[in-house]
Amino acid sequence: MSVGTVVPFINDFLVIKGDSSITIGSPVPEGHTKVVVLEFWATIPHLSELQRKYRDVDVTIIGSTNEKDEQKIRDFVKVNAMEYTVILDKNQSLYSQVFKASGAKGIPFATVIVNNKIVFSGHPMDPNFATTLDQKASQASSTRKEPVALPLITQTYEDLMQMKPKELRQILEDRGIKTVGCTEKGDFAKLIVDTCTKTQYYRQLYQ
Repeated sequence: MSVGTVVPFINDFLVIKGDSSITIGSPVPEGHTKVVVLEFWATIPHLSELQRKYRDVDVTIIGSTNEKDEQKIRDFVKVNAMEYTVILDKNQSLYSQVFKASGAKGIPFATVIVNNKIVFSGHPMDPNFATTLDQKASQASSTRKEPVALPLITQTYEDLMQMKPKELRQILEDRGIKTVGCTEKGDFAKLIVDTCTKTQYYRQLYQ
């Protein structure tokens, strides 16, 4: 598939690592910019780095293989700590509809897809791959939500002591407050009174 080609909807693959509901070529909401890197199998370390780099925008790095031995792939992913999505193209749909259709001759081979349209097709070590991805990632929709203000705790020490220890710990963990040294329920309750009743804390959520 050449640059400018629209990728068809494909979902008949097995997700080995990543979001099990992921699909290729699914409709993108109006006003949203989604970037997908579809790389045909090669364990290139910088793909994990790229997924970390673009973690706050809608950029998904996918490694695809049509290896027939599923367990072999699962073991391989475990050993190599790959931080991007890994899928098993068990029906070779991606292979036939994207890889072969693009005229690819060997692996690694990658495509950069923006809202289901191919904007780059070639070797992932080609300088144009990084340039194109960086440019398109800068236009991708954010996956961050505005920080959520957590309420000030209004309960007294005595009120807090009526709660379960795990509930008290959760109040502190939600606010990023370390509980090292807290061993008794009273320790948690006192720490909450000393901090959460006076300071406004926020939590960053992701979509």
